[in-house]
Amino acid sequence: MLRWYKNLYLGNTVKGQEKKLMRKLEKGKPTPGIWLVTIASNEENNLDLIPAELLLQRSLRVQCPMIVGMGFTRIEAMGILLEIVQEVYRETQDMNIRAWLLEGSSECKFQTRPEADGGT
Repeated sequence: MLRWYKNLYLGNTVKGQEKKLMRKLEKGKPTPGIWLVTIASNEENNLDLIPAELLLQRSLRVQCPMIVGMGFTRIEAMGILLEIVQEVYRETQDMNIRAWLLEGSSECKFQTRPEADGGT
């Protein structure tokens, strides 16, 4: 089972489709064009940007770090990464993104931020 950040960051293109995409990823089904922002597998780094198609391999899906963001195309996922960095710096005046994400949230299945559901 994949681990999802409680307040999942979403690109505009995937908003409204996130639950369907999450189910497909959980089942190991293809999700062409989807990129994921994850907590870095290396503890010295903060975040990783990976194509979702890597999760078609069961061994990688089992080892996948917590997913904190999802976008369609690498560019959209990089925008999400930038949004996370800016939010962390605004909140903490620090760049320890990994610690902020891990301490400020718990894992959750199929839950998104209010903004992702059409709020502001």
